Amino acid sequence: MKRILVLLLISPMLPPASAWAADGGQVIAIRAGRIVTVAGGIIENGIVLVRGGKIEDVGKDLQVPGDAQVIDASKQTVVPGFIDAHSHLGLSLDALSEIDETVQPIAAEMQVIDAFDPTADALAKAVRCGVTTAMLAPGSRNPVGGQTAIVKLSGGSPDRWLLRQTAGVKLSVAGDVLMHDRKPTSMPGLITMLRERLDSAKSYTAAKFDPSTEVLSRLVQRAIPAYVQAQTVDEVSAATNLISQYNLQAVITGGDQADEVVETLVQQKVPVIYGPLLLYSKDKDLKRPAKLAGAGVKLAFSSCSPRTCAADIRTSAILAVRYGLSRDEAMKALTLNAAEILGVADRLGSIQKGRDADLVIFDADPLDASSRVETVIIDGKVVYQRERT
Repeated sequence: MKRILVLLLISPMLPPASAWAADGGQVIAIRAGRIVTVAGGIIENGIVLVRGGKIEDVGKDLQVPGDAQVIDASKQTVVPGFIDAHSHLGLSLDALSEIDETVQPIAAEMQVIDAFDPTADALAKAVRCGVTTAMLAPGSRNPVGGQTAIVKLSGGSPDRWLLRQTAGVKLSVAGDVLMHDRKPTSMPGLITMLRERLDSAKSYTAAKFDPSTEVLSRLVQRAIPAYVQAQTVDEVSAATNLISQYNLQAVITGGDQADEVVETLVQQKVPVIYGPLLLYSKDKDLKRPAKLAGAGVKLAFSSCSPRTCAADIRTSAILAVRYGLSRDEAMKALTLNAAEILGVADRLGSIQKGRDADLVIFDADPLDASSRVETVIIDGKVVYQRERT
């Protein structure tokens, strides 16, 4: 993976926000026709009060302070900012070749944040689609690809956008791992390699320091989660076997055919971060998210951008609803479920008192394909506003 220097002083990702942007303890009042809180139902004709980048209150008939800056969204819908739960945004100048370490198969010590460019154009495009937070992950060509990170797409200095420098470790049992010029070259070899490294991690002592094994020791101690890339039935089964054998705190990413082994996922309480559904996806595949959620698997959506479009997480939710996923579960998969899976639900994923003021205003139902993003707010600051024509 090619690493990009992250400077401590960088230019904002987006142009300066409008006069609505919150500074310090300034109060913003959003008068909304509909507020989809996700955690507490839907509020019609309600108000969201924001102070100092946090949600101070949400409800009907709230008293608006006289010095508050008011956003009139009385004919619009306010939702929590979308969370792209598995993404490569801002990690590469070439989305097809620079997100994997192709020399050494085990790269647990590598931190994906070292390759992150918070000024990349792709981030601004994602914001315009309603995405306010993303989990950044290495690619899927390494059995152990490195450490994931969670960032807000707000630009500015790292203390503003970096939520977690190490959010977990990316593993992969997907076919992409197998290469002709580097081990492993077969699926049995891949599983053997992972078991050998995890066994070493179980017996690891700091007396013989090894940076990669040090990270994996935290994995087997359940101090950090594993994000395991697995697509097919065989791959998901191999992943769940490893998760069970080593008692990992784990999440399946990709999960194209995860519904075929849904009973195992439910039994092991393994969530799935589902890859993007596309307009040309087969009907059978479009029904899979509904089968997973219907069986009790915690589901989130991801875009895998920039290999695909950041808008694909909302497209995924819209398509999944058309093929059986409930609207409530679809909205959770874009927000609260993703936050819970990533371990940041104390700050993100819902509109309730004390949460970060990461909000998206749509001109209509966000699960309607024709609706448009009007305004995006991150930490109480307007970072995008659709231009009127």
